[in-house]
This record gives sequence, C-alpha cells and structure tokens, in this order.
Amino acid sequence: MKDLLSKILDLEQEITVLKSQNRRILECAIAEKKELERLASKAKLFFDNSDLAYMVLDEHQCIIEVNETFSKLLGYGRGEILGVYVKKLFTTPKRYEKWWREYLHEGNFESISSLEYRLRTKNRQSFWAELYGRRFVDTEGSYSIWSIRDINLRVKSRNTIAKLNLKYQKQLRDIETILDIIPVPVFIKDRHFRYIGCSRAYCAYFGLKKEDVLGKTVFDLYPVEIAKRLSKKDQEMLTCNLQVYKTTTIAPLTNKEITLEIQKKRMMRNGVFDGFVGVFIDMTEAEKQEIYLQNRIREELDKNLKIQAIYQEEMVRNAKFSAIGQMAAGITHEINTPLTYVKGNFEMLVEDIMAALPDSSRKNLMLKDSKSIQEGIERIESIIETMREASQKSREQKEKVNLFELLCASLALSYNRSKQIVAISMNDKIFDLSLSKSEYHFTCNVQKQRIEQVFVIILNNALDELVKIESFEKRTLHVKIFKEDQTVVVRFCDNAGGIDAAILPRIFEPFESTKESSGIGIGLNIAQQIITQHEGEIIAYNEKEGAVFEVRLPLAKESIHAL
Repeated sequence: MKDLLSKILDLEQEITVLKSQNRRILECAIAEKKELERLASKAKLFFDNSDLAYMVLDEHQCIIEVNETFSKLLGYGRGEILGVYVKKLFTTPKRYEKWWREYLHEGNFESISSLEYRLRTKNRQSFWAELYGRRFVDTEGSYSIWSIRDINLRVKSRNTIAKLNLKYQKQLRDIETILDIIPVPVFIKDRHFRYIGCSRAYCAYFGLKKEDVLGKTVFDLYPVEIAKRLSKKDQEMLTCNLQVYKTTTIAPLTNKEITLEIQKKRMMRNGVFDGFVGVFIDMTEAEKQEIYLQNRIREELDKNLKIQAIYQEEMVRNAKFSAIGQMAAGITHEINTPLTYVKGNFEMLVEDIMAALPDSSRKNLMLKDSKSIQEGIERIESIIETMREASQKSREQKEKVNLFELLCASLALSYNRSKQIVAISMNDKIFDLSLSKSEYHFTCNVQKQRIEQVFVIILNNALDELVKIESFEKRTLHVKIFKEDQTVVVRFCDNAGGIDAAILPRIFEPFESTKESSGIGIGLNIAQQIITQHEGEIIAYNEKEGAVFEVRLPLAKESIHAL
C-alpha cells in the first residue's frame, strides 16, 4: 500500500511537471501564432501598399489573390475579381491567347520580366502595363505571382519621342534637299569644326561624294598651308556671330588660283557654341555675272534711248503729217473748185459736139478724145477725194465704217508707188482708182486713220520686198477681204520670198527688220498695238514663195445680229 501511494505521489508530480511543460509549450505556440499573425498582417500591409499591382494565379489561370493597388489600377474590388479567369483583364481574346501561348508557354515557364502588354480596366479603358511574373510550387499546387505597373505615360512618351525622331529625320532630309537645291556651295560644321552637312554644289566643287566630306576637317580637304589659314578663321567663330572675308586658294578641279568670298553664321545651343553654317562664292563667276549684268543694262539703256528717239521722231513725223494734212486739205479744196468748173464746162462742150456737129470722122475723133479727157478728170477727182479723206482730222473715238472703203483708201494712198512695182489684185480683180468702194460692205467699229495706217504699213513692207524682184511680170500682191464667223479678215499675200525664219517668231517686236537700207523695224510693232487696241489680231506666216499678213477685226454688233 505504501509503495502504491508512493507511486501515486510520483505520478502526480510528473503530471504537475507535464502540465507546467505543456503550459509553457502552449504559451510559446500562442506567442509564435501571434508573431506569425503580426508578420502576416505586416506582409499584407506591405503587399497592399506596394506601388505595384499584384495578383496571384493558380495553375488554371484563375485569380486567387490581389492587392489594393491592383483594385485601384484596374477598378475591380477584391470580392468581384477573386475566382475570375485572368483572361478578363486582356483587351481581346487573341491577346490573351498570344500571352498564354508565346510568353507563358502554356504554363511551362519559370519567370518573365519587362513584358509590355495592353490590359483593360473594369470600365473597359485599355492601358499599357509592364508585367513581371514568377512561377512557384507549394504543397497545395502550382501558382504564379504577377506584378503590374502602369507604363501608359512611358509608352506615350516613347511614341512621342519616336514621332519626334521621325519628324526631325524628315526635317533633316528636307534640309539636305534644300541644301542640294542651292546652287552655291554650303557647308555646316559642329563645335569641333567637323563637317556635318554640305550641299551638292559643295561636293561638286571638290569633286567628292558627300560621305567623303562628312566627319572630316579642313586638314582632310585642303593642303596644309591653306588648311591652317582656314582653321584659324574657324576658331574665330567661337567669339564672333557673323564672319565675312575673302581668301585666295586653289580650285580643286582646275588647280587654278581663285578668290573666294566666305560667309559664316554661328549656331548657339543653350548659350553654348554649337558650330556654324558657311557658304562660299567664287568671285570670278560673280565678276562675270556683274559684267554680264552691266552689259545687259547698257543694252537695255541703248534700246530705250533708241525707242525714245523713235517716238520723238514719230511725234515730229506726226506733226509734219498734220501740217501736210492741213495743207493737203487746203490744196484739195482749191483744186476741187476749178475742177468742178472744168468738169461742168467739159460736159457742156461734149453736149455741144454731140448736138451741133454733123456725123463725121472728125466728130468721132473729137468724141474719142473727149472720152480720154473725161477719164482723166474722173481720175483727178478720185485722187482729190482720197486726199480729202486722208487729210481729215483724226478723231480719237471709234466709229462704224465699211472696212472695205478703208482698204480701198489705203490702196489709193499707195497707188502712186504700187503701180510702178506690181499690179495689186483686190478680191481677184486688178485694183485701180476707179474701183467702186461700195462693192463690198463689212461694218466694223474702228478709228479710220489708225486702221488705214496699219494697211499702209503692210502694203509698204510688201512693196519694199517685191521691188527686189527684177521683172515686173513676176511680182504678185493679192489682197482679199472676207468674213469668217464674226470676224472680218483682210489678207495680204506676196511672192517676195517670205519672212526670214530667224525673225518670224519676233516679227512684231520693235527693231526686228530685214531691210538693209531703210526701216528700223518698228512699223509692224505699231500696227500690232493698233490692232490689239481694236480687240483684233494680226498674224504673219510664210506660204509658198511669199509672206502672208492677216488682219482680223471683229464685226460691229449690229452687223453680227444682221448675219
């Protein structure tokens, strides 16, 4: 019994010891649990307050954990995103499939870093994200944890920089194109005085390709003595904004000594010297250009002086013509009075012969002579009528006239000369002073004397050329007047050999003439100005063995309606 009691006491002591040990173990376990809970809470605090969004995926790509940054970035609450397939975060199913197949290798990956991909928030706004992923395995299965960083601003900045680079590259190409267009040598140097740009003309001057110039210095392109001199001038650009100077050098392609004028403009970047742009001009060519310009100025001056002299001469001639016209008006008036008296008395004389004398050979002879005298009187009368019309005071305003009458008057004015040179045909009839001026009617609104002047200029030019043909019978001058649509055409055709092909395109320019002894080539220019002022056209061309001049004038409006 004593032994049993002793054993019971020993057992109670052991139980007491065990309880004490268990209490300590329990206290340690509780303390460890609290520490683990504190660490877990701290880890969750760090996890939720990270500037990166985190998500944990299971082996089926289902979201099983996210942090608060994830919810703020993508807009999903923790309760509504857990258990959802990560496919929902991608902008399109194809993007997810590409991510799963190409980057995750269908789940057989260890880690992925710096993967840039487009994701989509809860409100369906897409953004660029940088993804970091790592796969891990624990006792429960295979998982992966992913960090998500919003790099939208970074991508936009990068795209902007790329666009700017493209823009600057285009601007650089444009600048190079502009440089190549400039006909003078242009060059650009950096802060180290190396060539970083040049024009096509610069390369051509040295006979080099652009790649042979870029990155080089003057010591690579010039002889040493010249390079030292140019390098010293380059150094001066560090302290001056603009530089203009002349230097003597050797032309690379011709090896001739030439004088160049060099101009440079400094470039600054943030207040620091960043190189300069330069251009040089071969003064030899400039001097040639200057001499050429001086000669051209002198030629134009001489030409203008000649024109002025001609116009002054024309004014004097017009004054003479005006005086002659006044005198001719007086003469025709004085002649016309006795001519009327003679004509009337002659007609009475013819009547007396017819009535008083008996029929005989003598009477017939007298009547025959009377007919010749009658023709002479009518011819004098026609000449006086033409002179009277020509001597009338010219009026500045236009008037409706029969262009055929003006043409006949012009032929009559030239008749005294033309009858000695050629028989002029008028609409296929030989012209003489007895031709009826009312045979044709073409009404135009013109200044009579000015249009007559045009016709006389053309006629005189034709006569000047026809007189060079020796035989009278071989000379021809055909004048035709006809309607063509709403225009009256007056055509002059001769057989004097035509207009020289060298001056035909410039025949109406002043000072263009083929006359050797007379004429200065201003008549046709004046004729063209007159016809242009009348809204008409004058043209010249060669046909067969002669020249053709056509004057085209618009019909008067009343005549057009009458057609």
